Amino acid sequence: MSDYINRKVLLVGNVFGREMGNEYYMIMPKLLHGFIRLGCNLYVFNDREVARGSTPFLSTGPGRRAANRKLIETARNFRPDLLLMGHSEPIENATLETLRRENPALRIAFRNVDTLTDTANRARLLRRADTVDAIFVTSAAPIHGVPSDCRAKVYFMPNPVDPAVDTGRAFARSDQDFDLFFAVGTGDGSDERVRFLLKALQRLPQLKADIRGLPGSAPLRGAAFLEAMNNARMGFSMSRPDNVYLYASDRMSQLLGNGLLTFVSRSTGFQDLFAEDQIAFFGDLEELVGKLDYFARHDTERRRVAEAGWRAAHSMFASHRIAKYILERSFAEPLSESYPWPTENTESTADPIPQESSIA
Repeated sequence: MSDYINRKVLLVGNVFGREMGNEYYMIMPKLLHGFIRLGCNLYVFNDREVARGSTPFLSTGPGRRAANRKLIETARNFRPDLLLMGHSEPIENATLETLRRENPALRIAFRNVDTLTDTANRARLLRRADTVDAIFVTSAAPIHGVPSDCRAKVYFMPNPVDPAVDTGRAFARSDQDFDLFFAVGTGDGSDERVRFLLKALQRLPQLKADIRGLPGSAPLRGAAFLEAMNNARMGFSMSRPDNVYLYASDRMSQLLGNGLLTFVSRSTGFQDLFAEDQIAFFGDLEELVGKLDYFARHDTERRRVAEAGWRAAHSMFASHRIAKYILERSFAEPLSESYPWPTENTESTADPIPQESSIA
């Protein structure tokens, strides 16, 4: 890790803002930890908060111009080696070009963790494709839509796990109040993931499930969210859609990182990274029901598989390892190790974008 000591990284995104600690377990704070663990000199520029605070109206829109001007000033003062952006909607490409002119050695990367099946999200990638050097997405399927002749190279990036954030050890306990935990952002009866899981639970009336985000079950954030997660022995991870290669929301890394036995659909392809004795993979409703029932009744086996998945996730998806990978790809440096996930630039295909769940 010594090669990265004092390398300057400027994180631009909605980090440490008005969420008041409610999002401390999200991806950007974990990456922040990862860069610091490498020995990097890190600085955070919250574009949204700077925009809001730059006008008496406390509104992002009117403050966009000021946010761009202040980012340029921040970069002049800090002189970063790498600028890593989140969505950073207020920041204009012209501002990034100004930063590059003033610091020709600067590398600029864009990190996007939302599904690539969403048209608006693909537009975010295209907006930056001719301005940034590297784009990191949490889908390995080549459906990002970025043309091969653009400046940016597109790379897969796993969702990180961090030992200072993901502190749960669900595998070490059996006294949790719930057998299964599942959280949806804003779910209702029309969410296909919820319908699918409820079908399974109807056949397992003895199973106690904590489903968060549904009407009548208030969504949790901050420490209360992780406390609720760690009050269950097993976790259900299903993204929308669930049939894009190696795509998962950060919920999967949270469940694994906190030691819950995690249920994941085979259609995601994560069995290419994890073994069958590390994750409870399922291919259809019957297999999900069977495995839920088995592990609920065989606690020693549940704990064994959950611990194996926890160890694999903390090793494979360690925040400092992913931060190192981001640096190496952003600077077009030789990879320092053989990473277990796909590492090559992915050229977009013209294949149809999957929209429907593969689970019936």
